[in-house]
Amino acid sequence: MRKVTVAVALAALLGPMQAFAAQTKVTSGKTGMAKATEAAASYQPKKKSYYFVFAYKLIHPWYDAIKVGLDAAAKTYEKKGITIKYDYLAPVAPDAIEQVNIIENAVGRKPDAIGVDITDVKKVVPVIDQIMAKGIPVMTFAGGDAGKADGCDRIAFIGNVDNKGDGAKLAEELAKAINYEGEVAALDGTIGAPSHEQRIQGFNEVMAKYPKIKVVARQRDDDDLEKAVNQTENFLQKFPKLKGIWCNNMTNPIGAAQAVVAAGKKGKVVIVGMDHDLRTLNFVKDGTILAAQVQNNYDMGFFSIVTALKIADGARLGSGIDQEVYNVGSTTVHQDQAQAFIDMLYKK
Repeated sequence: MRKVTVAVALAALLGPMQAFAAQTKVTSGKTGMAKATEAAASYQPKKKSYYFVFAYKLIHPWYDAIKVGLDAAAKTYEKKGITIKYDYLAPVAPDAIEQVNIIENAVGRKPDAIGVDITDVKKVVPVIDQIMAKGIPVMTFAGGDAGKADGCDRIAFIGNVDNKGDGAKLAEELAKAINYEGEVAALDGTIGAPSHEQRIQGFNEVMAKYPKIKVVARQRDDDDLEKAVNQTENFLQKFPKLKGIWCNNMTNPIGAAQAVVAAGKKGKVVIVGMDHDLRTLNFVKDGTILAAQVQNNYDMGFFSIVTALKIADGARLGSGIDQEVYNVGSTTVHQDQAQAFIDMLYKK
């Protein structure tokens, strides 16, 4: 188990994902879509101090922007005389067993509430239900949710609820760019990660609409940059007529772009992918990546704090919780918008 702050994640050099995290720092995390303001924190807590645990999927700069929102909400309540402390914990790489260990260990510290970004529904949901049965309220956040249909007793979810739509949107961008015909490949992310699996559903449904497009290869990169680079190199070598690559997470568009540029195929192979990494946005800016689907991480963090306060005070759906699922949304960023997002997220 690791306790992770932004500073620790950026400074640590003990593993490949930590080294990756150290390369990029999100200084704002708040996009033009953000709805979170001090007015959003109108809920008046019942106590003067709270302790929460937020267990996310892996140490990765994508989560740093969520922490910006967490901290903003905590500071907002601090001005009202409410002290909020929290641990923000994750394994170095996506590992459901390690996430379960983190959650179970957190119970011993008696948090007022726990938030979980579910890595694997089958492995993590039973633990969430056990914790709920012990009287510790649990919510989910970020990209990993599970509801009643999954047998999960969690109270609420804060995040982007349309992962399938994001995958489909990127697939449509790719299909249009290659004139709805030709060979494409996919970097599918991490097995079992709910957001990744849902994006794949969106991609598959779009590809099924266009019989002249052939998905010739797909690989699981596990949010690992080196894997994404190597897998893209293999795509390009094995399929010299490849027209496009669909990317499923924040890491693999960077790897795909690096490999395509190194192969001298910039402008010949269309790349689409997820999220707000500075390198991805710069690749969008210079035309290497056609489009990035950027999620509103700031609100994920801000409203996770507000929701954690509510459920810690006993609120439940229909009694203090108006929305079981709060959708923060996402937006598609193209070349002409890339600099604006770079400025919003990274300008000092």
